[in-house]
Amino acid sequence: MFRKVLIANRGVIAARILKTLREHDISPVSVYTPGDEKSLHLTGGGDRICIRSYNDIPEIISVSRQFGAEAIHPGVGFLSENRDFARVANHYSRFIGPPTSLFVKMGNKVKARLIAEEAGLPTTPGSTGPVKNERDAFRICDDIGFPVIIKAAEGGGGMGMERVTDEADLSAALKRVRSQAKTLFGNDEVFIEKLIEPNRHIEVQVLADEHGTVVHLGERDCSIQRRHQKLIEFSPADISDELRSAITEAACTLTRAVGYTNAGTVEFLVDEAENFYFMEMNTRIQVEHRVTELVYGKDLIFEQIRIASGERLGYSQADLKQSGFAVECRINAEDPEHDFEASPGIIDRFIPPEGKHVAVDTFIPLIENGEEPFAISTVYDSLLANLVVWGKDKRSALLLMAKKLKEFVIEGKDVKTTIPFHQKKLEELSARTD
Repeated sequence: MFRKVLIANRGVIAARILKTLREHDISPVSVYTPGDEKSLHLTGGGDRICIRSYNDIPEIISVSRQFGAEAIHPGVGFLSENRDFARVANHYSRFIGPPTSLFVKMGNKVKARLIAEEAGLPTTPGSTGPVKNERDAFRICDDIGFPVIIKAAEGGGGMGMERVTDEADLSAALKRVRSQAKTLFGNDEVFIEKLIEPNRHIEVQVLADEHGTVVHLGERDCSIQRRHQKLIEFSPADISDELRSAITEAACTLTRAVGYTNAGTVEFLVDEAENFYFMEMNTRIQVEHRVTELVYGKDLIFEQIRIASGERLGYSQADLKQSGFAVECRINAEDPEHDFEASPGIIDRFIPPEGKHVAVDTFIPLIENGEEPFAISTVYDSLLANLVVWGKDKRSALLLMAKKLKEFVIEGKDVKTTIPFHQKKLEELSARTD
């Protein structure tokens, strides 16, 4: 087991990783940029140092070597799926994630679709490869029919995709997505899929060690989104046992087929008839991993660390039992009434809820009476906290979440949050449950 781990990230995920390191007496090395000096991921003891950028590979590797970190946890975003970073990190220490070859195999969505098809997973009708040109795009759409969705092959985080409802909009949309893909991901390769609507976004958490053991930890429903980015997740999903068995088996099949190790997530679209289609595989921990942790009783960050250190999982699929229901709300500094526009500012009061079966991951310190305010940067994403609760069943979990959302105090000049949106959506979920 590693004795010292560098957290190569910031914000909520860095604070979450720190919790696990502290619980298991692993010394953290924390990095930060100017403006993040007050972040909670710097309060866990261990080494800390200011850097220029969370994307600066040479600088982060230099910090790792300077402080003798035996492994690097990349978290979410930034360098978490950067194969160059993983390759260099593995040269000097150990990258906590899959082999670098997996970023090549699964990072490109066109290649991932082909690999999934070869492994026997169903995929949506669409491109068999990258869209070559405008004529190719019209041919594909003529074959599969509108509506369709154009996606960047190297896209992620809900960026680099656009829906097209008829051929009149196809040419312009294709140019826009190509341009976005080039700007955001350095690659203008795109592909086209049949748009499945209505649909549910169901994903399966997998773990695989370096000794051939592959398990799943159930599924999560991540269908409540804005701009293709998740806002509420829960587990288990409201699906039939037959579908649950099929998608979890498919996820494990793909994991074995590509030789995956560490934690990963296989994502699917599910239509009204419960047909499911492979969408992508995320080669990192997910923001919503806490939902799975609460229903399976496993610390997924620690499992990542154990796997990267060469340990065996030490349990089989039969040993994993799901219990109860968990739901997560992502608390973002955004204005739901104005198309989720970012809402940075100064937070004067920040009091997260507490209680049994409640987990709050945040990088913002407690701010009660006259304590120093906290500035929300415009530079990074808008996630302030993840609020996750567990209940013995869906109804009790939703009731507890509604209660804790009311207790969550976030006040400050010009700062709005997604809490009102979550409260409204929880009412809708509760009504369907009743």
